[in-house]
Amino acid sequence: MRRSRVRNTILAGILILPSLAAAQGASGPEQQIAQLDKDRFAAMIKVDEAALNKLLSDDVVYTHSTALVQTKKEFIASLKEGGIKYLSLTPSASDMKVRVMGNVAVVTGLAAVHVIDHGTDKNMKIRYTEAHANRGGAWQLIAWQSTVAP
Repeated sequence: MRRSRVRNTILAGILILPSLAAAQGASGPEQQIAQLDKDRFAAMIKVDEAALNKLLSDDVVYTHSTALVQTKKEFIASLKEGGIKYLSLTPSASDMKVRVMGNVAVVTGLAAVHVIDHGTDKNMKIRYTEAHANRGGAWQLIAWQSTVAP
């Protein structure tokens, strides 16, 4: 009887461990950064200045697919003024790759973008590369660069 209980406990542990490992992996830095990207894209569409101030580092370099380079202040101002109006930003989950190296993460991906850029309606796909830094326990975007994909 005792052996049976021990064996059942061991078997239960063997069955539960993979689930626990998967649950822990779900909150790892790669998943956190992927979620932060979704949050940032949503904040860009909503023009949520508070969220953008949290998600973008003060020294971010934001390079658009048009080669326009903006600081954090310039980027947020252009969203607030309506010069750039994001209608949708849909990343391709299958093309996104997050690589974490200590306190730095590099993300590459593909996204469908619908934007009004200074009066011009644009639907395009972009390839992007971005860098995040973990400063004081919080990940922030420090660099973004995108190019129009064929």
